[in-house]
Amino acid sequence: MEQIWGEEEAVSWLDHIVQRRREGTLLVLLTPGPDGILWGIGRHPGSKEYEWWGLSHPREVPRPSTAGIGEWIHLQEDISRDTASQVIWVPPSHPERVVRGKGIFTYPLGPVHGDVSESLRYDLAVMGDEIVHLTLKHGYKRRHITTLCHGKSVSQALELVERMTATSSFAHQWAFMMAVENAKGKIVDEGTKIYRSVALEMERLASHLGDLALLASSTGLPVAQMDYLHLKEQILRWNYKLFGDRYLRGALVKNALNKEADEAAASIIAVGEQAQAITDSLFHTPSFLDRLVGAGKIPDQTVQFIRPVGPVGRASGLKVDVRSLWDYGVYDEISFAIPSSDKSDAYARFLVKSREITASVNIIRRLLPVAPRHSQVSVVFEDGQSQGPGIGMVEAARGLLAYALWLDGTGEIIRHVAVATPSARNWYVVPPAMANGNILQDFPIIDASFLLSVAGWDQ
Repeated sequence: MEQIWGEEEAVSWLDHIVQRRREGTLLVLLTPGPDGILWGIGRHPGSKEYEWWGLSHPREVPRPSTAGIGEWIHLQEDISRDTASQVIWVPPSHPERVVRGKGIFTYPLGPVHGDVSESLRYDLAVMGDEIVHLTLKHGYKRRHITTLCHGKSVSQALELVERMTATSSFAHQWAFMMAVENAKGKIVDEGTKIYRSVALEMERLASHLGDLALLASSTGLPVAQMDYLHLKEQILRWNYKLFGDRYLRGALVKNALNKEADEAAASIIAVGEQAQAITDSLFHTPSFLDRLVGAGKIPDQTVQFIRPVGPVGRASGLKVDVRSLWDYGVYDEISFAIPSSDKSDAYARFLVKSREITASVNIIRRLLPVAPRHSQVSVVFEDGQSQGPGIGMVEAARGLLAYALWLDGTGEIIRHVAVATPSARNWYVVPPAMANGNILQDFPIIDASFLLSVAGWDQ
């Protein structure tokens, strides 16, 4: 542990983080812990050990939802907003950019509007058809899930975090439980690792197929959209057969596949092949490619500043995939492709997600035959004493998802929990990507190419 926070050294603290990033440290999470401790959690390249930075601090610190992984750029604003009025230190101001001028019209969209299932307001400043600025306003439906976890048992908190986002229910379960196991010093058995890896890849399959369907819809290709959705439905039905729930809620504690597992491999491989056929047809559809290529390109400076994660990051030249960096599951025992591109546009995001579907199918094909069946259930929860804070991190469908938690002395009650979601980080690249030479008609396509979670931002 290293002291990096002084009473009047908040800016130096930020500089320290910047320096760590320059050194290659993967910054996972900035979060307030219990008793006023601010924690920075990361890991050096090549190391399997978590690195913690923290020091007791009397003031309120930023919420983990807005000061999560990579969001140190907003730390100063958050400190200013969340800190008690008696604090003397005032961070430098970063007033919101206001775009004014003759012919500029601000087009408000949301927070509730068609084709969007979550509440988010887009304020689009346009000059004619060109988007010159975008402001996102979120927080309309905060649920305070991590706060509700305080004082709950591990199993009760698990039921809360699995409802963080429907498209990443299992990823939240696994990351949360990994943090519990890390705090207890528990190492799960090989069968549990395989089971969880299969479930996580099934969730990624369903999520990516849904993403590609919406992208096809945004370009006016309903046939491709329905084809993708048909395949997504097949995966959801297999989720129900294998894990007991279409969206994998409660799947982690089952810890074994249902008896239908022996019949699943061939069907899931067929889904992968059909998805590839749809994608290949889109690769030869000029009206589709013309709308994607060059649209929503994330500026290079934004990529380096925000460092987006998941498919968005990998489509922008950042080859960060938790499955290849973190020691969890059985990903270190199998080889799998990590698609990437350096184009940073909507086409690159489509390309990466479509190739990740193939990679996930290959992982499932290899793991499904050896995954534990219903008769081989192992114990997930074990008695143990808390050994301090724990951290869990997985590669969710939308990228790096991290949990940090503290248990009480019994090791059974949640004392404090924080989460950093990939969407909470990646939403910050959307405005500069949108206002980068695009026109208003590109908006739905660019938005669909990101398809980030508002629930993961608001939490």
